[in-house]
Amino acid sequence: MVLNLSVIRDPYSVISREHEKVRVSVIINRCKECGLCIAVCPTKVLVKSTIENTYGFHPPEPAYIEKCIGCRLCEYNCPDFAIFVEKVE
Repeated sequence: MVLNLSVIRDPYSVISREHEKVRVSVIINRCKECGLCIAVCPTKVLVKSTIENTYGFHPPEPAYIEKCIGCRLCEYNCPDFAIFVEKVE
């Protein structure tokens, strides 16, 4: 059996943005585009990206990272554990 490695995509491709003391990262192929993270963000940091993952979904993108207050509501509400907020020192 021969594997065609050109078809296999990196399952851990990440969209990541950082500003001052906060980094927001989205694991692209875990997202199923439910929109919960975008809906719960009090400062509207996240928007739907133009990137399409392996399954045809558009994950969120931290487009306005400078507005992030690090509350982690997006992370806590993601049913697929696709988004992470980290404090940067």
